[in-house]
Amino acid sequence: MAAALAAMGHDVLGIDVVHEAVGQTRDRGVAALRRDVLADRLPGEGRWGTALLADGNVGIGGDPQALLARAAGLLLDDGRVVVEVAGPGVRPTSGWARLQCDGTLSRPFRWAVLGLDDVGPVAGAAGLRVQETVEHGGRWVAVLRPSRT
Repeated sequence: MAAALAAMGHDVLGIDVVHEAVGQTRDRGVAALRRDVLADRLPGEGRWGTALLADGNVGIGGDPQALLARAAGLLLDDGRVVVEVAGPGVRPTSGWARLQCDGTLSRPFRWAVLGLDDVGPVAGAAGLRVQETVEHGGRWVAVLRPSRT
């Protein structure tokens, strides 16, 4: 997604804690940093036009409200968070997860799932409001704006 956005002329910076994900993004010609979005300082904080949380990444850290509040802090006053969520009827969950690839298991990490029905209240508690929701090809996206705008 980062490469596609960059190809459309957007300024893009990928952020991930996984070395391989950062490397793959850089291999596609897109700037990327190995950072913890919840704990580390990020370039341009308070000056981002958009923060994109795709592929369920609203689950990072196991606390969608904390992640959305952090994303809100990265934005310009008129910025937006574009977040992919689970579909209608999916209840919020939080717990421990592990990834498996070629028989190798990752270390456990905190993860959450946030569904469309609950994105409004969670976003509101994080200082954001839902501007719109869109379904595209079976995937649900919410566009969130700072409550102050």
